[in-house]
Amino acid sequence: MRIIIAFVLVHLVLGCKTEKASIQFTLLEKHSGKKPSSFGDNEYMYVYREVYLADNLPRRNEDVFIDDNLYNILSGFFKKNNKICLLEDDITEYNVRFYRKSNCTEHFIENSEDYGGFSQSTLKKDCKEDVTYSFYYERDKNNPNMWTNPTVAKYWSEKYRDTIYCDSSKKKVKLPDMPN
Repeated sequence: MRIIIAFVLVHLVLGCKTEKASIQFTLLEKHSGKKPSSFGDNEYMYVYREVYLADNLPRRNEDVFIDDNLYNILSGFFKKNNKICLLEDDITEYNVRFYRKSNCTEHFIENSEDYGGFSQSTLKKDCKEDVTYSFYYERDKNNPNMWTNPTVAKYWSEKYRDTIYCDSSKKKVKLPDMPN
């Protein structure tokens, strides 16, 4: 009798399939939006930034510079959900940054970054081990409906270079400003 019970238990345990948790993305609204910037050619310009926490991402392969599996997951989300073609004409840079969801990054769902004093608390410094990838694009100066990723063009292989062309007839939307 014990052998039958043991056989049934082993069969049940080995027969159960564990389902992989789906990847969830959370926009950090307190860290996303349009904001002025003064770097560049000393011109006043606007950038639009979105910051996402990604939960249940596979672990990054540390043996390679770019983990293609992780990159493809984040790139797929970016391509499906980016707002680049909706941006107002005065926005010249667009940045989407992904952080792995962790105890450290969860703090920033409800809290803004604090850059001052002893209580300084920022995503970039406090949670640097949770940074995964960032997608950065600049609006072309001659064609405002074209966005390129010049940093990738300089440092990464051609396979990661990208140009986004926007339909000029598509209506621009007033997206939220970055909270102070």
